[in-house]
Amino acid sequence: MKKKSASILLFCVLVFGFTSVAISANENLSRKEMEALVEEIATKRGIPSVILKSIASVESSLAQFNSDGKPKVSRGGNIGIMQVSGRNKKYDLAKLKNDPLYNIESGADHLLEKWKWANEKMPQIGNMDPNILEHWYFALWAYNGLLERNNPNVNYNKTYQDKIYQVALKEYGQKITPIDRKYISKKGVPKKGKKIPTPKVHHKGDILTYSPGDKVVVDGNNLLLLLNKPAGKEIGRIKKGTSMTILEGPVLNSGFYFYKVQVDGNKDTGWIYGNWLSKIDNT
Repeated sequence: MKKKSASILLFCVLVFGFTSVAISANENLSRKEMEALVEEIATKRGIPSVILKSIASVESSLAQFNSDGKPKVSRGGNIGIMQVSGRNKKYDLAKLKNDPLYNIESGADHLLEKWKWANEKMPQIGNMDPNILEHWYFALWAYNGLLERNNPNVNYNKTYQDKIYQVALKEYGQKITPIDRKYISKKGVPKKGKKIPTPKVHHKGDILTYSPGDKVVVDGNNLLLLLNKPAGKEIGRIKKGTSMTILEGPVLNSGFYFYKVQVDGNKDTGWIYGNWLSKIDNT
């Protein structure tokens, strides 16, 4: 009965778009159910689903709790399915431990932080289109920590990125081409400034994009910044739950997709990041 209840609640999350869910306390969903939940969050956050699922598989085998019902917590204090740091004060510690949905959302936001950081501080791969799987190489490196052990010239074929790629292929049938080691420093962590070509054989993800006329709502963040242009200056703020109409986009800038929107209920227009949205029925 507990298993059935968890499945029904998960169905409500995926179909009706609830932002929190009371899954049976201290009980893991099945792997298939957990993968579906990760895919849903990846769609909302503009992350290729195979990337987020592979991280969850490597970090926790897609499980929030141990066999005794206690939350998975590493020796370093990383928690749950996405192994998010419990020392990061931006996250709710109790929810990280006990709410798998919140844990996945937090892991997705953490990965996006690393994606942004990699765009600004590490070598650029091609045009950094996030829907090219190979472009996530340095963000994956950063997700696991900016450690020399993730340098393929130091730890050949045993880096965190390699583990992610191996899981993507073995468990999801998705090949991802590694970055050629000749473009990476012999030791340490690569610095910004170098341009690395997208591998000739590369693979596209499944990021959801929106079209003019689509209705969307702010999801995940308490607010979104309204910008004067893609990656531009703040001209306003849009609260969580506010609905908008897409006017233009997507436009790729600085590794993110941006959309021009009009806020429903007033005439405010501007550009927003496309990573914290949910599509709603136009009717």
